[in-house]
Amino acid sequence: MEKKISSLESTINDVKTEVKSIPVPVAAKEHDDSPAIQINHLQVDQIVIEHLDYANNFGQLGIKELSGRLNIGSSYEGDISEKVNEIVKQKLGKEATVNIKAKKEE
Repeated sequence: MEKKISSLESTINDVKTEVKSIPVPVAAKEHDDSPAIQINHLQVDQIVIEHLDYANNFGQLGIKELSGRLNIGSSYEGDISEKVNEIVKQKLGKEATVNIKAKKEE
């Protein structure tokens, strides 16, 4: 048994040395690396956003001067009382009169 085992071990060692001495082709080495992927055209049909964090931090915002005008509701430029009176007279006749005067800015 010992002779058989020693002969098998020597045979295995001989095979190992022979395998190591065999040159590996260059093409086989290139196949080991991952092939490069090139994308020429990409089309996205739908984008799904599962979570979006959107926060504004105005903790350090300072206002030095605030000017302007705030109009709530309808705001008109100029004197429109004559136009309104004409429309009211057409719709209601002499039953009602409306007095609308524009506020004069100083």
